[in-house]
Parts: sequence; C-alpha cells; structure tokens
Amino acid sequence: MSGFVTEKKVVCIVGGEMASFYVFDMPHGVYLRLEIKLVVKAAHRSDDSG
Repeated sequence: MSGFVTEKKVVCIVGGEMASFYVFDMPHGVYLRLEIKLVVKAAHRSDDSG
C-alpha cells in the first residue's frame, strides 16, 4: 500500500485501486473518513425491440 497527503486529504493505492480519505487532526488523534464515490444502478434498461 502506498499513499500521499495533500492538504487535508489522503490518497492511497491498494492493489491497483485508489481510495481517498479526508483527514481530521483532533486533539486526541488523527482520523480518516473515507471519501465515498457511490454509483447505484437504479433500473435495467432493455435493448430488446421485440
């Protein structure tokens, strides 16, 4: 796993996949929150003409 920090964001590459995290520097520790890019398939589109 590799990663780098830009301002308050961390980008990590794990097994060829990239994940982004927001960084929160709190008095009792540093926390990461996953940046979620959510894609949802809402319906199936049929290309069948018949």
